[in-house]
Amino acid sequence: MKRTFCVVLMICLLLTACVKQQILDRINLFIVASFDEVSRDQIEITLAVPQFQAGKPEVVSDELYSKTGRTSTGIRESIGTQMDKALQPGKLSVALFGKGKASSGIEKELDVLLRNAFFSRRMYLAVVDGMAKNLLREDFNKKDEKGMFLYHLLDANVRNGILPGQNLHEFEYALVGKGQDSFLPILQFQNDRIVVSGTALFKEDKYVATLDFNQSRLMKLLLKDMKQGIYEVKLDNGTFLAVENVGSTVKYHMKNEAIKISLSMNCKIREAVGNSTSNEQLRYLKQRFKQQLLQSANELITTLQKNAVDPLGLGDFARSRNRRWNEDDWMRKYPTMKVEVDVQVNLMESGIKL
Repeated sequence: MKRTFCVVLMICLLLTACVKQQILDRINLFIVASFDEVSRDQIEITLAVPQFQAGKPEVVSDELYSKTGRTSTGIRESIGTQMDKALQPGKLSVALFGKGKASSGIEKELDVLLRNAFFSRRMYLAVVDGMAKNLLREDFNKKDEKGMFLYHLLDANVRNGILPGQNLHEFEYALVGKGQDSFLPILQFQNDRIVVSGTALFKEDKYVATLDFNQSRLMKLLLKDMKQGIYEVKLDNGTFLAVENVGSTVKYHMKNEAIKISLSMNCKIREAVGNSTSNEQLRYLKQRFKQQLLQSANELITTLQKNAVDPLGLGDFARSRNRRWNEDDWMRKYPTMKVEVDVQVNLMESGIKL
């Protein structure tokens, strides 16, 4: 037993000795990078490199480095000539694409991110409404490093929020997969703060359409089962009701060449100022909420079909049900295909389900 323990210990020591060590004081790590289009064959890359004060680890600022060139790798090497420490990409967690760059295509940049073993495939990608470099220039956070703030902002909205989003791995999967299209969150700088304002829809690697906040929330509702989200219901008297989603499920069905999306929601009333919560009134509220959800869902489907984008992966679902499925044939039919949405709402108030 002792001999086995000694052998394992020696192996661990040898493996540890093989790891290339990096001393933080001698390298520059960047957590966020932005990509902007300058011309048809040139892009500008901006890196935000954290700067720590000696003896004050809690005090951090960012120094921006920008360069223009034709390839991401060449630009990064050029940026390194401005620094007094070696540039290391091992902490890159967020990649931002300016609206112009995203519209012209991000295939080359994705290829670089995917080829580099230092980059995590769980990094977040986002589109900036405007120049991505300008967003990094803003003083939007005084406590954390900009890259980590943006990472936590996107992570909170994607994991626990009501907005859809894709990390690098998920974006690549949707990009190369058949019968589905990619999407990314959109960031805006508003009133000295960074805001996740909507969703950018992609056709292949190009940004082609935008969903606003409410459409984005609804798209996530049609993408996956959820247990969060506040929805406002407008009533005939002009007042609003606040309803919380405490558990929703979504299922796809296919019959012939039509697809049916079945959405079931369990909700609780969280705010009903000025409105009665009698049984009769609750039935009315339930029907009103159902009607609004159904109308919004149909409008969303129309928007997706009009732009010939399929972020819901309906094509991928149809492919799993039909061995003779053909992607070109599917895309010809998709814009005019019948997609029916069915909504069922269970509205609960004071423990009563109606």
